[in-house]
Amino acid sequence: MSCWSTYLYFVVVSLCVLQCFCEYDPNAVTHTSKAELVKMIATGDHEMLIFLYTNFDECPDCKIKMPLFHEAVEYLDQIEEGQVKSYKLAVKFPEYGLTTFPQFVLFLGNHSFLYDRLDEFAPDTIVDWIEEAKQTPLPELTDETFEHLTQSSTGATTGDWLVMFANSNRPECFKPFLPDLGTTAARLRRRKNVAIVDTSENPITTKRFGMDENKHCIKILFFHRTDLYHYESDNRTSAALLSFVLKEYANQEALVVPKPIDHQTAKLEDTINAIKAMFSEHEIMSQMTFVSGVGFGLLAVFVAVLFILHKFRKRKLN
Repeated sequence: MSCWSTYLYFVVVSLCVLQCFCEYDPNAVTHTSKAELVKMIATGDHEMLIFLYTNFDECPDCKIKMPLFHEAVEYLDQIEEGQVKSYKLAVKFPEYGLTTFPQFVLFLGNHSFLYDRLDEFAPDTIVDWIEEAKQTPLPELTDETFEHLTQSSTGATTGDWLVMFANSNRPECFKPFLPDLGTTAARLRRRKNVAIVDTSENPITTKRFGMDENKHCIKILFFHRTDLYHYESDNRTSAALLSFVLKEYANQEALVVPKPIDHQTAKLEDTINAIKAMFSEHEIMSQMTFVSGVGFGLLAVFVAVLFILHKFRKRKLN
């Protein structure tokens, strides 16, 4: 065999190997519906990797990334032994802020993580991100645990904290930011802490930081040592949050962290406020009763005057 023939042989073989490598079975990963996905998330015990895409004619990038997603799934199945289930979803999922294509989101029980490096869509990069997310804590702080875990008023040893305060009874403004918050936590792992406070369940901590569960849908605070910084931007992507926590917070004037509110004091204040509200309501009712009584009295006088005038006219005519 001549050198030229040998060269052509290796070229043909290489092309065949490359073609086999790039081909994938489009049915290897199951499609799911948004309704089924919502049900699985609600159980709180599923680990799921979801690739959101649309028609390839409308989304050429979806066509490019689909084979890479399938390859990542094969790699993931070998590592996780099928523990993380993979699905494809051909519609948007705005309930979790997923309104563009392609998107890649990981659900681990009640926690969600949005893949934030679509320009680095290599299968091993995706799997590394998944493994990092699986080791990322995202605690929910309560009235009982907030100060103990964050030590925000003393600046002690637990480090910096990025905390999202949100009302879980208002999912329309709570859930869309969870995937970005989860990814922020994963990217900050081992460096800073990320947590959530449910304002509908923790009135003392909510009050401590000047928030009203009915007025504030979501608020993000950054605790750096004994200083407090408010995240004011409407851009709550993981990239924006990371930029704020790592450098941009320093452009703000630091606020003093409010001192913890004693639980007994908080209960006493709530009781006093309830009594004040009761007396205020009683005063309003008394005023209404008085006004109603005066009005009724004036009406009675008016009717009596009309009756006397009527009788007087009747006698005069007689």
